[in-house]
Amino acid sequence: MVGPSPPANPGASPAAVRLRLSPEAREALRSALHGHAPGSGVRIWVERGLHPHAQMMIDRPSARDIPYDADGIPMLVDEASLRFLRDAEVRYRADGSPPGFEVVGPFLPVHAGAAPADSPAPSPAASSGSSAAPPDVEEKVRAALRNVYDPEIPMNIVDLGLIYGIERGPSGELTIRMTMTSPGCPAVEELVHEVETQARSASAAPAVKVEIVWEPPWGPERMTDFARRQFGYA
Repeated sequence: MVGPSPPANPGASPAAVRLRLSPEAREALRSALHGHAPGSGVRIWVERGLHPHAQMMIDRPSARDIPYDADGIPMLVDEASLRFLRDAEVRYRADGSPPGFEVVGPFLPVHAGAAPADSPAPSPAASSGSSAAPPDVEEKVRAALRNVYDPEIPMNIVDLGLIYGIERGPSGELTIRMTMTSPGCPAVEELVHEVETQARSASAAPAVKVEIVWEPPWGPERMTDFARRQFGYA
């Protein structure tokens, strides 16, 4: 899918990573590194796809790594993961079951209900025969769809402005009008399926249908303020 260009690739500049550790994560990683061979570091990489997510392990550095010191902890980051990890924070949750790490940031999925405070770009008017979904239903659906990412762009489809409208039919079924950044997007079927699945789970609607529309054409102005800031449009 052709869309907005991600933030400039920082290349091999460690200063551009801007990856932070919470105090709890820093102590947990320091303990995890204890006893490993000198020169070992914490490898962090992002598995890409509709739901990109970060993973971590203790590893030895390789030639493709960008070494990065985060609060005294040696981190190993590959260049392909940089755009997802920019301005991210590694956290450690001791109260989890089991305890573990999580990586949060503006280019990674958020938990439902933790959406950016910016309002989405205005949507076109609803189609005849349907009515706008109730605010609580639309809010739940949009929160769920913020965890669906364009496979090639480090931003979720809601903040990209791809969701043009969420309408409810007389029997409670939902119709989601959605566009793509380009008519030639190779991930249309995959995205449609994921949107239907996420929306049905979040809304408990008896049926969800996704309509792909091309009018009005998508442009960067349809992104939320949050997304425009991340891509340098604001």
